[in-house]
Amino acid sequence: MQRQFLSLAGALLALAGCGSVTGSSHTSGTPEPPSGTPALAVTVEVRSNYYNPTNPLVAVGGTVTWNWIDSGHSVTSDGSPAFTPNAPVSNAGTTLGPIVFATAGTYSFHCSIHGVAGTYGSGTMTGAVFVQ
Repeated sequence: MQRQFLSLAGALLALAGCGSVTGSSHTSGTPEPPSGTPALAVTVEVRSNYYNPTNPLVAVGGTVTWNWIDSGHSVTSDGSPAFTPNAPVSNAGTTLGPIVFATAGTYSFHCSIHGVAGTYGSGTMTGAVFVQ
């Protein structure tokens, strides 16, 4: 009986290890770029514990504006390249931007309360502006 239990436990552990890391569960310093055509202007909603969209794709010279739909979140640029200005923890109705992204690159950002600087996918509120 104990041998059967150990065999079953081993099989379950092996199956659990078969999952892949994709999408929002991706954790690294460099997020994966989105596909599609870069936009000239993007609005990101700051919602309850997430940004929408999380990874806007913007043309060089394009803009991003963050609009707070929910309260108690920030937009904090991290890494290099970085963007300015940043927004402190703010309430619904707040707007940051439009910010012009004049140079190609990946600009990571996070909420200072619900995300972790420099680690995309860590915490619930991280994102990146992709400028191409």
